[in-house]
Amino acid sequence: METPLLLIEKIVASAGIGLLIGLEREWAHKEAGVRSFTIAALLGTLSWLVSPTIASVEVGVVLIIIIFVNLFSLLKNHPLEITTSLALAATNVLGLLVGMGAFFLAFTCAILVAALLSWKTELVAFTSKLTVSEIRGTLLLGFVTAVVYPLLPSGTVDPWRLVNPRNVWLTVIIVSGLSFVNYVLLRQLGTRGMRYSALLGGLVNSAAMSALLGKDLKQDPETATTVASNFLLSDMAMIIRDGVLVVIFSWPLGLQASVVPVMVLFTMVLVAGATAFIVILRSEKKRQQAPQKPPLHSPLSLSAVLTFGLLFLSLTVVSGLGQKFFGAVGFLAIVVVGALASTAASAVLVGGHLHLLGAGPAALTLFFATLVGLVENVVIFSTVTRDRTRSMRLALLSSPMVLVGVLATVLALLLW
Repeated sequence: METPLLLIEKIVASAGIGLLIGLEREWAHKEAGVRSFTIAALLGTLSWLVSPTIASVEVGVVLIIIIFVNLFSLLKNHPLEITTSLALAATNVLGLLVGMGAFFLAFTCAILVAALLSWKTELVAFTSKLTVSEIRGTLLLGFVTAVVYPLLPSGTVDPWRLVNPRNVWLTVIIVSGLSFVNYVLLRQLGTRGMRYSALLGGLVNSAAMSALLGKDLKQDPETATTVASNFLLSDMAMIIRDGVLVVIFSWPLGLQASVVPVMVLFTMVLVAGATAFIVILRSEKKRQQAPQKPPLHSPLSLSAVLTFGLLFLSLTVVSGLGQKFFGAVGFLAIVVVGALASTAASAVLVGGHLHLLGAGPAALTLFFATLVGLVENVVIFSTVTRDRTRSMRLALLSSPMVLVGVLATVLALLLW
């Protein structure tokens, strides 16, 4: 038998959930408001407290009532309130959860339901901007996560014990998922200014962003006042992304394991940000370009996912063999060369091999991979624009972060 205090807690919690969701519906001027939602939550809680069997019957009765109410509205030529009906049914179930004592789950779901109801305008605006390829990308991410991943073997499948298909595919899921989120944000915020695009574009693909900046400069010479700062912001975003990937893939070792290599990148990020800030302040024109949709391809097309998967698998095998036969030097060389194709893949490899490399060598490998990415971006910009003077200026503006990275890497090798 439950104590009176616990019963009071459940009744108050149930009423609170009904009030939370009901107030939102009341503000939205729906017929079902505070009273209806509070009663629905209380019905769920009370029926469970009486008997779980009665609770099951009660849920069915509530669903039947909701169906009949909607049918009556349809006969009266009134619009169906499907969202409100579903929210009312969900509130009733949340009341059951409170009766079971699952307070945390009930309140978490209640907040989520209220948020989804109140963000209708924002969600509609967001989804209206999505393209068919982005919707397909979302479905593809769900497929490779929920269907492909569980089917893969969890152990190594090669004689050198280098390739674990499930680990490789998990890497593809994480990197592709992060890139896709950044890509969608870039598409949503792309019209707010080139600096937003530079940051988010650098998170997706800094090389493609460098090419985009070069093309914009050729088409519109007035962007010359902002191209340097945007280029630096893109590089900074690339370094931040790689640091996050190192932390994610070294997480099983504990957060402290990735501190040293990430600190090397952090110092470079600080210098890149400071340099970009100074360049922005010194620009004569404060105009921000409002570009068209940045022409970056979705990172969640089937070809993009498979390409990254094959690239990472190849780097895993080659770097593993390099480390096996040539030690840390062989691993460093392969990871650095691999950065020409993808600094993200190199960062993942460093994070996954931190326990073998140690803090100092990992910092050195990560720095050289980042350096390759920075140089590659300058080369791409120079190739697109054919402007050696401006390309040299970008190289000079990138040099402070490289010098700071060298100093931080040397300290890491000396101290760790």
